[in-house]
Amino acid sequence: MKKRPAAPSTSRQQRRSDQTRARLLDAATELFIARGYDALTLGEVTERADLGTGTLYLHFRDKRALYEGVVRRVLAVLYTRWQRTDDAAAAPSERVVGMIRATIEHLIERPALGRLCLLDGPPLETWLVGDVAKGMAMFLDGPQRELRASLVIGVALAAGRHYLRNNQQPKARQLLETTLAFCADALGIAQPARARRVA
Repeated sequence: MKKRPAAPSTSRQQRRSDQTRARLLDAATELFIARGYDALTLGEVTERADLGTGTLYLHFRDKRALYEGVVRRVLAVLYTRWQRTDDAAAAPSERVVGMIRATIEHLIERPALGRLCLLDGPPLETWLVGDVAKGMAMFLDGPQRELRASLVIGVALAAGRHYLRNNQQPKARQLLETTLAFCADALGIAQPARARRVA
């Protein structure tokens, strides 16, 4: 009796699925930045990714879900960046300010991506602030942790939008220092860590 070939391992299937998803997100990111959210069609994304439309719908139900996937990937990059610079021995509120620093620095370095996430796409606050605030609240002490985290995130988003709408003014260092000082004050930190020179 002939043996049937073994089914591909789940890990291989998962890797293939992850690679396909990454191709779709890469293509979508490039096209959202180049064409804007409203003008982009899903057909353009599948063509750029060299995949079929059905494949896209296996990963994303619609354009909004694809856009949210792009933004969630940006958040994952930000989280990794923050982890590399995080000082686990620092006070919890200072660690939150470190998260804000990583976000603002990333925005300054990649303004086109920042514009896509903060200005050009559909509003994100309905899920972004809630999701991030839950994670950030774990680093805060005292009452109303999730509310305070939401307010700090709102400050960072407002600072980013102001920077992008005003032709990247104030200068990057001023933006960073002003935003960090405001967030540190709101969290009761007397002196935030000095902002690194970014511009």
